[in-house]
Order: sequence, then C-alpha cells, then structure tokens
Amino acid sequence: MPCRISGAAVLMLWYLLSPIRGTTQPPRLSANHPIRKAFYRHGKTTATHWLLTMLLSVAIAMGFAYPSIALSDNPTAGIAAIPHTVWTIAKPIDDATAQVDIELRQIWIHGSFMKALDKDVLKRALIVQQSLVGDDGSSNTIPRLDDKLRSGTLQWGYHSPLMYWNNSREVIDADTDLLETINSQKRASSSLNVGMRPASVFAGKKFEGKKLISADALVITLMNKASDSIGDRWQSRMQDLSRVACDSCALFPSNGQITRQRVYEFSFTPLSMPEHIALTLAYSAMALYVIFSFRRMRAFHSRFGLICAAIFMMTCSIMASFTICGILKINLSTIPQNAYPFVALVLGVENMFRLINAVLAYPPTMATELRIANALGDVGPLSIAAAAQNLTILSILSMVVSPGVAAFCAFAAIASLFDAFYLLTFFVAVLNVDIRRLELQDALAARHNKPRSRRKALPAKHTWVDALIQGRLPFSTRMAGTAVTTTFILSLNYHFFEHRAGATNLRDLLGLVRGGPPAVDDFDSFTPPPMNATLTPAEWLRMQDFDTAKEVLRLAKPGADKFIMRLFAPLVVVLGGSDRAGVHSTREVWTQALRSFAVHHFYPVAVAIVFAVAFVAVLMNFLLYNEAGDEDNEMTLEDLEDNLATTSINLPHRLDIVKMASTDNGHFVTIGLDRTIAISVYDAISQTHHAVGVPQNILKAIAWPIHHIAIDDSGDWIACHCSDDRILAYNHVKGIAISRLVQYPDDHPATIFGFAMLPAATGPRPYFLVLTSGSRLAMSCLDDGLSSGADLSPFPLMGAALLDSVQAGKQIVIVTMEAKLISHTWSGDSWQRANATKIQLETDHGSLTEQVSLHRYWDLDTELLIVTTSSRALFLHSVTLGHIADFDLTSAGTPVESFLIGPSRKCPACSTLALRRAAGVGAAYKDSCSLTTWFVSQDSEACICLAQQSALCTSFSNASQDTIIIDSPGVWSPVKSEAIMGLRRRSAQHYDTPREKKRLTTAQLRQRRHAQQKTQVEPQWEAYKLSIDGDLQTLDLPSGEVDSLFVNHPGPIAALDGHSIAVALGNSIKVIRSSRRGGSASRRSRMNSIDRSGSVSKRSSGRKTR
Repeated sequence: MPCRISGAAVLMLWYLLSPIRGTTQPPRLSANHPIRKAFYRHGKTTATHWLLTMLLSVAIAMGFAYPSIALSDNPTAGIAAIPHTVWTIAKPIDDATAQVDIELRQIWIHGSFMKALDKDVLKRALIVQQSLVGDDGSSNTIPRLDDKLRSGTLQWGYHSPLMYWNNSREVIDADTDLLETINSQKRASSSLNVGMRPASVFAGKKFEGKKLISADALVITLMNKASDSIGDRWQSRMQDLSRVACDSCALFPSNGQITRQRVYEFSFTPLSMPEHIALTLAYSAMALYVIFSFRRMRAFHSRFGLICAAIFMMTCSIMASFTICGILKINLSTIPQNAYPFVALVLGVENMFRLINAVLAYPPTMATELRIANALGDVGPLSIAAAAQNLTILSILSMVVSPGVAAFCAFAAIASLFDAFYLLTFFVAVLNVDIRRLELQDALAARHNKPRSRRKALPAKHTWVDALIQGRLPFSTRMAGTAVTTTFILSLNYHFFEHRAGATNLRDLLGLVRGGPPAVDDFDSFTPPPMNATLTPAEWLRMQDFDTAKEVLRLAKPGADKFIMRLFAPLVVVLGGSDRAGVHSTREVWTQALRSFAVHHFYPVAVAIVFAVAFVAVLMNFLLYNEAGDEDNEMTLEDLEDNLATTSINLPHRLDIVKMASTDNGHFVTIGLDRTIAISVYDAISQTHHAVGVPQNILKAIAWPIHHIAIDDSGDWIACHCSDDRILAYNHVKGIAISRLVQYPDDHPATIFGFAMLPAATGPRPYFLVLTSGSRLAMSCLDDGLSSGADLSPFPLMGAALLDSVQAGKQIVIVTMEAKLISHTWSGDSWQRANATKIQLETDHGSLTEQVSLHRYWDLDTELLIVTTSSRALFLHSVTLGHIADFDLTSAGTPVESFLIGPSRKCPACSTLALRRAAGVGAAYKDSCSLTTWFVSQDSEACICLAQQSALCTSFSNASQDTIIIDSPGVWSPVKSEAIMGLRRRSAQHYDTPREKKRLTTAQLRQRRHAQQKTQVEPQWEAYKLSIDGDLQTLDLPSGEVDSLFVNHPGPIAALDGHSIAVALGNSIKVIRSSRRGGSASRRSRMNSIDRSGSVSKRSSGRKTR
C-alpha cells in the first residue's frame, strides 16, 4: 500500500529540508486541509465565545498555579523550595582516592504503623540513641559547641527527633501534647545549628494542612568527620544493638552490620557576578525586544494591555510547570530558580508574536472572528509543530546533559506545552477583546464626530534592527526560540563541567558527558527494608531540601561551598511488639492525598478561582464599555460599520506617475514621468508603506520607455519590460539586478505579466512569467536563471489569467479567439494542458470580438471559474471547466467593465451555491459610471441559485434589478470586498489670495504654480466606496502640500487588496482603505435606484440611516 504522510508530519519536516528548500518557512496548509479547518473552527469558536474561553483558561491557570504559590513552603513540598541564586549539585563519586569530608549514618526506628509519635516509642528510641552516642550530653553544651562550629573543630554530632524533648525521658513523660511540641518547634535549630524540620527527623509523615499529625518512623542521623574514629565505634555499637539496648527489636540487616555505602559530592555555588550579569542581559534583551516589537504595532488598542496579558500567560505557564514537576517528583533544585523562567519566556514570546503577525496579515476590515480564525488556521499547526519540535530537541538534550540540566529540560518541555495551551485559549481571547476595543473606540469617535489627530509622517528609516524585528533577515526568527533555548541549556550544562580538566574536544567543551550515573537514581541502590514501610530510604533522601544540606556543609567545612560525604545505608530498627499491618497501597496513598487536598485546600482554591474569574469578567466589561456614554448604550460591536481612511505616500518622483502595478499583499511599484521607479512595501504589522527608490545605476540599465512592470508578492522583486524587449529584474532587498531575465516573446501586448511561486520537487520556487495575446509564453526561474517558452495556442488570446486553484494548484487559463477555454496546470517543470471546452459567447464569424475577463471564486467549499464579457457572465467548474450557470448582463443597459459577486449561501431548495446579489459596473454616459445590481428581493434569505437543480430555485432571469449612477467618478477600481473604490474631484472652491506678492521658489515654478492671479482654484478630492448593496461612503482628502504638483485628473489606479486601492495624484500616492477602525469623518448615504429613462439620484449629504 502507498504510504500517506499527514499534514502534521509535513510541518515537522520543513527544518530538515530547509537547506534544500532554501528557507525555514513552513509549507502553508491549503484552505481545505483538515488540520487547518480544525484550527480555523477553534479560532472562530474562541473568538465568538471569547469571554467563556477567557474565564475557563483563567480558572485552569489559577488551579495549576495555586500549589506553586500557596504550597511552596508546605512541609510536604520537599524539593519545591528551589534556591534562587545558588547552583546545587549532588552527584556520586566513583573515585576511590577522593578525600571524604564527612560520614553520615542513619537509624530508622519503627513502632506500629504510623505510631512513631507514641511516648513509648519515643522512650524506647531514646534508649537506642543513648546506646549509640552514649551520655555525651553534647546537645546541652551550646556555648562550647558554638565555639567549635565557628572554628570547624567539631568532630562529630547527631541529629535526632528526640531533641524536641532535649533528649530527656522526663521531659517526654511530662509533655501533655507531643504534636504541639513538634509543630511549635519545627523552625527551631538544634545545638548543631541544623534545622529541626519534620522532613529531616521523621519518615512517613502525615499532615493536616501544615501541621504534623503522625509519623511512621523516627530518623536519627549520625555525622562525623572522616578523620575521626568515632564512626567505627558507632558501627560496632550498631552490631551490638539488639543485645545491649533492644533485645526484642528486629534489625535490617539482622546483624546490624552496614556494608552498603556510596560517596557523594554536594556543592552549593552562589551565582558569580558574570553569571548575574549574563542573566540580567538576557532578560533585558528579551524585554527590549518585546517592547520595541509592540511599539511598532499600531493595529491594537492597548499595547500595554497585551504585554500584561502576555506576562500573565507566561507566568501561568511557569507556575503550572512547577506544579507538574512537583507532582512528578522532578528535582529542580540543582539550577538557580532565576534561570527557569527564561526558556518559558523565550518560547512564549516567539509563539505570541507569530500569532499577532498572522492576525495583522489579514485586512482590518475583515470581521474580527474571521481574522483570528484565519490567523489561527495559518499559525496554529505551526505552533503545535514548533512545540513538538521543541519537545524533541529537549528530549535529545536531556539524554546527553547532566542530571540537573535534564530536569531543566523536563521543566522547559512542560512549560512549552502549557504555553501552547494558553496561547490557543487565553491569548486568542485577549487579542479578540483588544481588537474589539479599538473598533468600539473608533466607532464612538465617528459617532461623535471626533476624528483622530493626524501626525506628520516622518521619513522612514530602515535599519538592521528594524529588519531583524520584522523578520526580513536571511536568518528566520522562527528558529530563534529553538536556537536560544538550545544555547541556554548548553550554557547551563557547561557550568557543571567548567572545572573539568583536559577538555580537548567539542564534546568535552560542551559538557555532553554525564560523568557517572544519575545521582537521584543511585539512591535506589539502597535496598528497601523487607517489611511494610510508608517511605523507602531513597524516597526520604529525595525529600530533603537544599537548606538541610547547606547546614550540613557548614558543619563539615565552614566557609566552603562543597563537601564530599560518605553515605551509609540506614539501619532499620522495628521495635518489639509493633504491628506493621495497614500500610496503604499506592492508589490508596493518592486517594488520601487528594482527599486531604480537597479538605484543606478546596475552599481557598475555589475562592481564588472565583475571584480571578469575577475580576476578569468585570475587567472585560469595563474595557469594552468604559468609553461609551449613556447615549451609546445601544451601540454594540456588531453595529460597527466600515469607514474610509486615506494615507499619503510621498515618493521620490519629481513628475507625474504614469504607470503602476500592485499585488494582493499591498505592495506596489510606480514609474514617474521623470523616469524614476519607486517600490512601496507594505508592513502589515505597522500598517504603513515603506518607499524605496530604484538606484540610478539600475535606471541607466533600462531601455526607456517601460511597457510593462510587475512586483512579486513579497515586495522584493520587480520586473520591467524595456523598449528593447528585455525583461529586467531587480531585487531591492539584496541589491541585485538581472539585466536580461528573459526575452519578451513577441510584439503583442501581455495578458499575464508577473511573478509566481511554482511547486517543485525541492519546494516552491520563484518564477517570472509573461504571456502575450499572441499566445506565446516565456518564463524564467529566479533561483537558477533557467528560461523556457511555449506556445499555448495557435490562435490569438482574448483573455488569460494565472490562478491559484485549491483543487488543481497553479493554473494558466486562456480564452482563444475561437471562444475556446483551455486550462494548463503546472506539473513541476512545465505547463501541461489539462482541460478545454467551447464556451457560449457571442462571436462574429466564429471569432470573439471583445476581451474576456477571468477570475476565480471560492466560497462554501465550492470553487468556480467566472468568465465575463461586457454582456455575459459564465460560471464554470474550476477544474473540469463544466458549465454551471450563465448570466445575461445586457439588461444593465451599458457594457459591463467589472462584474461583482455578492455574499453567497447555500440554496434553500437544492443546497448548492447561490448568490444573494451580483452587480455589473460600467460607463453610463460621459463622465459617469453605473452600478447595476441583480437580486431576488430584500429578504435576506432570498438568493439566486447557480445550479438550478430544483424547480423551487430562483434563476438569474427572474431577479430584480437596481441601477445606481455616480457622476464624475474620476478613477475607480473594483475590489474583492464586493464594492468599487475610487477618487474623484469635488466642486472647486474659490478664495482670494493675499494682495502681497510672494517670491516664488524654483521648485514652485517647476511645479506649475500660478501666483499672479487674484483667485486660485484649490482642487478638492473625494475618496469614495460604493458597495454592491448601494451604500456610498465618501471622505474628503486633506488639502495637498504646498509643493505638490498641480493635478487635473487622478490616476493611474490599482487595487491593493480586498479593501484598499492606491491612486496616483501627481507625483504622490493616495492609499484609500475601508476599515472598521477608520474613525474618520466619512459620510455614508444610500444611493437610490433609477429607472431606465435616465433620472439620476444625486449623492445625498449626511450619514446614511439603516
């Protein structure tokens, strides 16, 4: 059977293939891919139910963060108390010649199950202790011990729970509440200056809240310097214990002789000054990166609020990771606590900006839910794949680094999973709220006629830092998080090996050598006692926190930061007559732990969650409605309407712009009458254009005039068709030019002239294509410079288009003069003819007499190819070219220049694709244009069915018709948002000039200003948008600059995306954008329809009412 590779597996392979593909950018999933659909649905659901999502994620975050915050100092936390600024190491040493500083022996004394705190057990344990250490009474000679502790001359000592009662039988008998004595002195220290923590003197403890209520064993610890001979005497006394002090006791081992031992090195190294500086610089660099990145983003209401949300999200990830590590008993105490948040913050920032950039890549006029849904569909699989990649890398690193750093890798892996979860829930909801706040503020400002203040645009400065932040450098910032994480982990690992001698190769230099078995696992070599016990020696050793080890270090080697200890297996003593039955199984222990947590912590956890949820709910209500007055209470976000906004782009042209080309990504290139070329690249993050002039050496290489010009989707490459039929290509980012990319194939005009990314075996590759009306195709690959050509038809072409089909991939679709429609698909190295059909268009003696327009339409999982002429519109299947519908547009009364498709839906009768509206735009008469709209009725459920598979379907011939005429339309262009947008001149206004004559500058003379006349006509320009449902929006452009050219007619014009156009006005460009956030004072009116007798309704003043 053939092997199928899933989309998730493909996403995981892009890094491995990046050297071959030439990019680390992952392949984008197609729109109908099931993985993308799943993330799209999740994004739309989250954005729609943002409040519920936010409250649930906050509740989960509080639930996971509570143990790390509220239980960090709990006696059961054990290793939860992680040092802040100390490196801690506990590793076994196999070197037999190592000089041991201190020896440690233990005696575990058990009574009946969980009855170690009975007075009888304590008094019998006191007898055992006295038989071992004698009546030294060292616990009572505190002044003498203090002197010895300070001088380091103390040779031995012991640590015992009997010190709570001063090692006195009488005190034990007189104590009426043993538990209160223990709990009241749990922060006290013994005469050896070692803390009397219950975790260090008891085993098998049981707590109620923070109070000890029972224990299963008493732990007596004997410590002596290796040079002192008392250790041998203790060893001998242990063998005589059953005979001398406890004849009815059971010993393990039975003869009392301890033979198992291991040597360990314990180190507590404070962070050095260089390490403090390095951590400070790392956190500062990340903070500066976040601040500068957010400062560039203008499409959000509160950048500070987003930063706070990001900090909250990553803090919750870190706290939850500490909680999970505590549950899984992962020892995190070897690395300073200050280092743990760094990796979580790096990975969190990377994922956060990936999502933000994806949202900003979609036009602001799109509904917020759809922007977020599409963005999550684009980057959701990438974020999950990146998390899986990080988990893989961390798993590999954990196999080769030291045990302490391996625990750090586990922490980072858990943090990355939580970060992905909070990103897809909490942060998506926060983005939705912030965008809605911005829309609400702009809508309220527009309602109260409060236009935003305009700032004078400063010349853009392009620096290396800007390129780094924008991700335009050759090194993709998508790998930055992984690279920084790997480097940071290797740096931590190197710390544990920086004192190794003989580091002569890279493996030794990076410390990728374990240097012995893992310390924690080695504790398990001590055989557990053959009886029912609540805790094994290995588990007890893991529970000891670093404070206890530091106190032992001060006892063994005052002033040192490490010591070597010989650890003996414990001697287990079970007192005679003890009942050891009743030890719970692992499942029962977990059940009791959960019950105890529910009893003692359910109320505070519930209060914390309820408070956090209520606080967030009130905060969201305040943020969304705090700017609305009483008169705005009925205004909701669903009532927000599109508004027009304009932006002026100053270009290096000195004379009028005569030619322009654009892309759907918002980039465009312009040619001036002074033979200069300017490239304007759109930055979706800051929503501004950055203009770059083509240098003089490139301009001199062009044979003027230029017949055609094009720009690629990235805004990097432009192509010029020179007068000598050379196609010159120039990349302004790399500063390279190809003087003869390909030769123009013939003398016919171009029907396709542009760039395309075509798939190949090694990944998509950039190509330039030109197809003339003579059906000659020439193309060249920008990577290797190989050119090719083909004749697509023996007949001249009346129309052609390069389409990106969801089902068939890249297509070239042509219409020949004989009314034949032919599609070609890209096979990887050439264009192959796929399908052909005869289309039903009017011909003259078998030949078409007018140009044909082709474009792709995709909605509701249906993809169509629409072929339009001035009088007909044909709907065909995009792959098979099968006929679906035919619209007769002659009822419009004028030739249709552009055909607009309204919103679609499923036909209620046959469940196929249907249109609510369709419209044709054309010239009505001199200096006017008309918009003719076909619809069934004003009912929102009525629609025009395309397939006509049921007798109940409504056909196009039965549709109603309205016509709207715009006087003096100026220049206009259809856009994909079901409208036309343009720029026209308003009625001129006359004003008197000052009587004083002003001295004219050379620039003013060159720019044709007339200062001698007493009256001057100041042209007033008006941007407008006419939608398919008859809504007309207008916006007055600000007066031109004093040194701008005199403009009689605007143009050329080009559509940038579905909601904006670029119009040349003299030597500058006006970008007109329709946006829900455009809080400018644009006017709105409903254009009335006209009858065919020619009565025209003028544009009414004032705001349209619905």
